[in-house]
Amino acid sequence: MPHSDVTRSGRRRLRILVRVVVPVLFAAGLTYTFTEVTRFGYVVSSSMEPTLHVGDYYLIDLTAFRDGNGPRRGDIVVYRGPDDAPYVKRVIALPGDLIGVWFGRVWLNGRWLEESYVDGSPVFERPLMVQVPDKSFFVLGDNRAMSEDSRDYGPVSYDRLLGRVTCIVWPRSRARVFRPIEYE
Repeated sequence: MPHSDVTRSGRRRLRILVRVVVPVLFAAGLTYTFTEVTRFGYVVSSSMEPTLHVGDYYLIDLTAFRDGNGPRRGDIVVYRGPDDAPYVKRVIALPGDLIGVWFGRVWLNGRWLEESYVDGSPVFERPLMVQVPDKSFFVLGDNRAMSEDSRDYGPVSYDRLLGRVTCIVWPRSRARVFRPIEYE
């Protein structure tokens, strides 16, 4: 076989590799990433305002709780709600915590929480006191007056967790990364 035929054959294989194999591998990588690692979400209600607004797109870390650890207080999480639809709320209390909610304010383990992220609208509700059971967490929307959350359907089981919201990606003017919140 002449040298030019070998070179032509090698170039043809390289073109096939670049035009077929690389895009297939890229598509497979994207598919894996957006089904097993991360996913986009879209805000459809005002229950998390002022943190998340209707129309915001956010990124969900689907691997956040795979190591067996549950969420931390202050995490914004996505979970399957009572109707199996995805819900987005903030984790307020963890297993064993004693939580009280009165007029939208939170009493956690003997102290009132200072929550700078909460919409300050008045909430008229009956007082609630709950001890969070094992492998469960208590969630509230940041817009307490407009949120259906653990006050309505109780603590959420860990097996309903889908992931942690890490950032807002769109609109660009609202893009931000969510940092862990430390309650004093």
